[in-house]
Amino acid sequence: ISIRIWTLRRMRKCNSSAAYLATLAASDGLFLILIIVNELQYPWLVGALDLQGWCQIWNVLQITCQYISILLVFAFTVERFISVCRPFSCEKFSKTSRWSKIIGAILCTSFILALPQAFFWNVSHEIRECALRILFNDVYVIWNWTSDLVMFGAVPIFAFVLNICVLKQIRTVGRLFITSETLHRHAGPRCSSTTATLMWISFYLIFSKLPVTIMFIMQSSVQFGSTMSMDEMRQDHTWQNYLSYYTARKIIEELGISHHACNIFIYTATSKQFRTHLKLFLVQLFSRKGAVPRSSPSHSVRQRRFWLQPKA
Repeated sequence: ISIRIWTLRRMRKCNSSAAYLATLAASDGLFLILIIVNELQYPWLVGALDLQGWCQIWNVLQITCQYISILLVFAFTVERFISVCRPFSCEKFSKTSRWSKIIGAILCTSFILALPQAFFWNVSHEIRECALRILFNDVYVIWNWTSDLVMFGAVPIFAFVLNICVLKQIRTVGRLFITSETLHRHAGPRCSSTTATLMWISFYLIFSKLPVTIMFIMQSSVQFGSTMSMDEMRQDHTWQNYLSYYTARKIIEELGISHHACNIFIYTATSKQFRTHLKLFLVQLFSRKGAVPRSSPSHSVRQRRFWLQPKA
């Protein structure tokens, strides 16, 4: 639904952020499909990744989608910072051809950074499961720590600082919505800004990713206990500390991936344009299924025209 709405001509004409959000929705959709495979592989032990080739492809794609989400949010956070805090410098950044180059660069960068995962993961001949290659274990630890701290630590923190600067500037100016003319000189007067939407999306991703990064950093300080029975583990402080950490980590990880599925609620709550098109989409959908009564044979024609030309 988000992809359909953000790719509408009217939404794309209003601002380049629609292109970012459409790409973000597509990336999130792919990630949610991939995460189903992960759930089948580990909690349910179905062996959904235990196929040579697919094991490598899945690991590359799932980390690529996460990088794309981070970099897209960072890109429109920077764009919003420039438009609000540096309004006289934003004209050269608001060209319609620029967003396609930025998105293309983000996609390529994300894929290149994720490509080493294909060398780290393999279907082991001994256990017949998708697992890390023992040969590259040390390199993987260094690469994983470096890339995760940069992408899921430094980038969200930098985006958070930019958002604080935007909020401070907004408070000084005394208005939240920056007119479309500031961002896009050729946009019509009925186009509304998505400043609030973008800021909420950015904050949501930041506060969902940073706790995951913190738990990732903490894992080296949490140790396994000695081999013992389940009854003894209940009395062992080392095992209890590890199990408490692991439980908290899994909860935070699940909350951390929620932004891949819940952005649509932010769009609906903060964007009047999105709500308008969402209502029209649902009306059109239920009309086709016969859930909405038709008052005349020409109802479907009028509905289609209303979908193409909604009121702002």
